[in-house]
Amino acid sequence: MSADDLDLAVVVLSYGPRRTLIDAVHSLLAQQSRAEIVIVHSGGGRPPEALTAANAAVRLIVVNTPLYPGAARNVGVASTKAPYVAFLADDCMADTGWIDQRIIRHRAGARAVASALVCHKPYAPVALAAHLSLYCRRMPRANPSFALRYGVSYDRRLFATYGVFREDLESGEDTEFNQRLSPADAPHWAPEIITVHQGAESISAFFRSQWSRGKRMALAWRALGAFGASEVGRNALARTGMILREMWDLIEPRQRVTAALCVPLIVLGNISYACGALMSGARR
Repeated sequence: MSADDLDLAVVVLSYGPRRTLIDAVHSLLAQQSRAEIVIVHSGGGRPPEALTAANAAVRLIVVNTPLYPGAARNVGVASTKAPYVAFLADDCMADTGWIDQRIIRHRAGARAVASALVCHKPYAPVALAAHLSLYCRRMPRANPSFALRYGVSYDRRLFATYGVFREDLESGEDTEFNQRLSPADAPHWAPEIITVHQGAESISAFFRSQWSRGKRMALAWRALGAFGASEVGRNALARTGMILREMWDLIEPRQRVTAALCVPLIVLGNISYACGALMSGARR
């Protein structure tokens, strides 16, 4: 089967020298069905030659200037042909059936398909706390009425209708794009499509990540003209209670002991997130 006959293109978003990129690409190559795979890399360094040298199915695009995620997404869209386009960050892995289930949903009529996100080490307290702090409502057991619709693959024709991703946002480019979609084209929640996120594993890495994410989110919302830094910070603190209430229904029963150990980490992590937002200097 040639690239022209494939239904799904997957754009792997790669930035800087990140060891998890190999896992991301291999998770796609291990799928039962093939996809058109393109790595869009910027931010210095170079992905291992083995990713493309031994795999004709993988193409590598290296951009010498650093790209924000929206710009990298747009390069990938323009460089692929398949009728449906998915994206995979270089710190994530596609679980079994990731490609097939997306194609099934698209062929059934969904023009945009959102996927679930799980922790790579669900029995490690720091890793699970990091995941719950950020992705509580993206887990497979999330109620469809409030599940956050990210990890989206798109019918390529949507880009002709709604334009492409904003390239000036350090984060939130997918939020902004999805807000442009009409209700009929809004992402469908597909919890059977699971992406595995390789997040922070140490306490210091977790707190640093929360700080930087809070800062980036405050700057992104400022660029979108929606919220100020203080609002982003207050929201992070208010979200803590929601996470602690809901997480017991979202985790697997056998994770309850680990989840109990996560509670103080989640509280402190969200304080770090709020501080990062407040220190961003953003203004409404």
